[in-house]
Amino acid sequence: MRDQICPNYDVCKLVTTEGFSGNEVRRQAYLTDFCHASESKWSNCSRYVTKKALNFCPDFVLPDTAMTLDEIIDKFDELNQ
Repeated sequence: MRDQICPNYDVCKLVTTEGFSGNEVRRQAYLTDFCHASESKWSNCSRYVTKKALNFCPDFVLPDTAMTLDEIIDKFDELNQ
């Protein structure tokens, strides 16, 4: 069953930080739709994809973020100037 859970589950702020996603209903939907689903689901999570590419994931990225990786990098850079 553990192979159905995202490999970032134990360190992802969505899971580990209360209130991170805005509200509990939304958090539970993300957990169901991404974190606790099969690899075909969590491999499409923007947080997973971003962490895999950059080795970290900015806090503004949520599982269903529509930004591209380049847009995420640009926004991160802009926020950290």
